[in-house]
Amino acid sequence: MLCQLSYAPRVARANGTALLGGTIARMQRRLLGILFAALAVGLGVVAVASALAGGRAWVVALAAAALAVWMGDLARRALIRRRA
Repeated sequence: MLCQLSYAPRVARANGTALLGGTIARMQRRLLGILFAALAVGLGVVAVASALAGGRAWVVALAAAALAVWMGDLARRALIRRRA
């Protein structure tokens, strides 16, 4: 693992990703935000469906709701525009 980390800056310069001024990083950040948003919506659906099922599914509903809130917050942070 130490060898991989020590060669990472040289690889970035060699393939040109360091020269793009962060365009790739911004695109990856946006896609990561979209992924987190999709996961949050899916977990929200699971939370609602299990809450409507009743019984012992309330445990699943609470866990899925907590994860949905967490993923939603991660999506918000990834999609927010940062001032340069």
